[in-house]
Amino acid sequence: MGINVPRESLVSAIYDDLKGKGLVSPEDRELCIQDINYHLDYLEEAIRNSSPELFEDYVLWADILLRNLGLPEECLRGSLKSMEKVMLEILDDETASLASSYISGSLRKLEMEHKPPSYIRDQPLRDLAEKYLELVLNTEAKKARALIISSLNSGVSVEDIYLHVFEPVQHEIGRLWQTNQISVAHEHYATSVTQMIMSELYPYIYPASERKNLRLVAACVNNELHEIGIRMVSDFFEINGWDSVYLGASTPPEDFRKIVDELKPDLVAVSATMTFNVGHVKSLIKLLGEVDDSPPVMVGGYPFNVDTELWRKVGADLHAASASSAVRVAEEFLKTE
Repeated sequence: MGINVPRESLVSAIYDDLKGKGLVSPEDRELCIQDINYHLDYLEEAIRNSSPELFEDYVLWADILLRNLGLPEECLRGSLKSMEKVMLEILDDETASLASSYISGSLRKLEMEHKPPSYIRDQPLRDLAEKYLELVLNTEAKKARALIISSLNSGVSVEDIYLHVFEPVQHEIGRLWQTNQISVAHEHYATSVTQMIMSELYPYIYPASERKNLRLVAACVNNELHEIGIRMVSDFFEINGWDSVYLGASTPPEDFRKIVDELKPDLVAVSATMTFNVGHVKSLIKLLGEVDDSPPVMVGGYPFNVDTELWRKVGADLHAASASSAVRVAEEFLKTE
């Protein structure tokens, strides 16, 4: 089920309601309309997948972001209330009632404590993670690289670097951006440094284990640019003896289908980080189902961890909540086929 009203007219009506309440000024019109569209993107995706959790999670994230930008709490709450009011007025009864229940649920969630904690806390390699974070935030790529290579040469495994350094540091960088402590430029730089270092680690990956005569094809779904997670997954399979074919970010679906048809992998891994890309995952899985002897599809990424049943809703065969669990989940599944 979707919202079967032209987006432009829906956004215009919501903006007019906000303006009538005195919650926006004419000079803020463009930014306000942009935010309304974001809210609707997430709400529609949540409704399509019968997942109020997806919208509630987005609203909590947006609240933290907006408040740390110095906007009043009523900014987001007012937008949500206007969305609900307009939808109840102009949508069909069933869709309006459903949208209203999702929005009301998110407003209740906003009353709960939802301050994001640091992702670097008591954990293995905490000191290493803290030092690495400091270096990438100080734009010291060479020192960050040297730190990781030195750790590997001293006996730290690639798996532990991925799990206890790269993964928590990337999450922490996202939190620092969300709370307005670093800029988008800092976030992009830190991510690019981690990607650069990862590309240099293959000498530590390939000799890691005996080969298993199993092949994985892995990629981000089209429109998805957050690729570090699925790249880690691909590398974990390689470390564990698989032949991993990593296609990268935003892979066109037809090209994805063709290479799966050509390579006949034992497993396909698809990732989406942004909730509004879940629909692309569902469409891709359907497309891959047209391949002769189509392989099982494993999905992963943030929205699939928010709603732990979402993988079933998009038609996937299995789901891994993390890079560290992906190989185990896949091999257990293949043994039962």
